[in-house]
Amino acid sequence: MGSILTKIGIIVFFFIYSIFIFSLFNFRKRINILYFIPFLLGGVAFLSVFIIQMPLQRLLTASLFWNVQSDILEAFLLASIAGFVQELFKALAAFSGKNKTLSGASAGAGFGFVEAAFLLSSAISFSAVALIERLFTIIFHISSTSLIMYGATKRKFFLYYLIVSLIHVVVDTIAVMYQMHQVTLVFTEVSVAIIASSLFIISIALYKRKFTKR
Repeated sequence: MGSILTKIGIIVFFFIYSIFIFSLFNFRKRINILYFIPFLLGGVAFLSVFIIQMPLQRLLTASLFWNVQSDILEAFLLASIAGFVQELFKALAAFSGKNKTLSGASAGAGFGFVEAAFLLSSAISFSAVALIERLFTIIFHISSTSLIMYGATKRKFFLYYLIVSLIHVVVDTIAVMYQMHQVTLVFTEVSVAIIASSLFIISIALYKRKFTKR
């Protein structure tokens, strides 16, 4: 019973955390309740992991042409599917909002929250490191989707989608390499934290610059 209550408490915490990080984009102003629509759609977009991403990854590994000798190449190919699929469906969810950049941040928050809730609620046990990893992963999802949608406001959606997706591929490649015992946990967590934090700073700066020019 205690374990269940702990997981519920952690899920509630991540929900509040996701909303808080999203609110930093417009901290001094009240954010319209309608931005919860892309948040919800972003959560629904997480289903793309099971419906599209994982089947494509299984298809890749089961292919007759699958004869990869390099662990790095294998990690990159699997991560490529994850990166491009997830960023695409998060972006599609973000198109439901009026302000594309804010909608992107909201959709990313919803996706990151549902991902964290699913992984932690389905895990038998988890460590403090896993919780911290989810914190930065949520920041990454919020930042990456907001950047893609910022590109959409500049009529450069596909360019930003390509760049951000490739960054996502790098992050997932490192994560897969850790699972393959090719890199250390410290290297993995520090890399994710640096990339997520950098994207967040960039996405906030771009949004603020666009906002102040109005």
